[in-house]
Amino acid sequence: MNDFQENENNKFENEDFANVYIDIDNFDETLGPEESNGVSEDTDVKTEEPKKPFSDILDWTSCFVFAVAAVLALNLFVFRSITVSGDSMNNTLIDKDRVIATNFTYTPDYGDIVIVEADKLHLHGTAIYGETIIKRVIAKAGDTIRVDFENGVVYLNGEELQEDYIKEKINTHYPGWIESNRDYVVPENCVFVMGDNRNHSNDSRNISEVGFIDTNYIMGKAFVRYAPIKNFKWL
Repeated sequence: MNDFQENENNKFENEDFANVYIDIDNFDETLGPEESNGVSEDTDVKTEEPKKPFSDILDWTSCFVFAVAAVLALNLFVFRSITVSGDSMNNTLIDKDRVIATNFTYTPDYGDIVIVEADKLHLHGTAIYGETIIKRVIAKAGDTIRVDFENGVVYLNGEELQEDYIKEKINTHYPGWIESNRDYVVPENCVFVMGDNRNHSNDSRNISEVGFIDTNYIMGKAFVRYAPIKNFKWL
């Protein structure tokens, strides 16, 4: 065999080797996930990312802030805790009793015990900002109210009220109060309120300082006395 033939044979063998190498590469690339070494690409193991520093603290802080915001929203828009001040609602409520009031979808009605923003009333600057008074709704807008101070009787639309919740009948009358046995019509969007302790209550009878209560100044209806616990009572 001469040198030329030997070179040609070597060249042929090298080309065959190259072709085989390329075919094997192509074969590997075209194998399906189940045919390639019996391993699927979908079975790759996913490693769990390490938690970021303080992530637990941030989670707890977020939960705490949300809880506080929810409580504040409920207290502002749904429920309020009010402490009774004074004896104007004796014997239904006494000084230092604590009640819960709600203004959620509330519309004042007869006999309701309501919380009123005292600083919104024309009390000649005597009410402190945020101070409240608690009274009972006696008449609503459009009603005619008349008080007979001499006989201690209250008339609503000409009918005598039967009031088993009062401590005693009215036997006092002060300057600046509504006139005895005179009819008064409750204005629109207002109510007429009185304390159950009629002779020791500054209320709508005092037309110069309290008068008819704008319903926008009513913070809600007291529906339960929860403290002291021994005196728990639905109102």
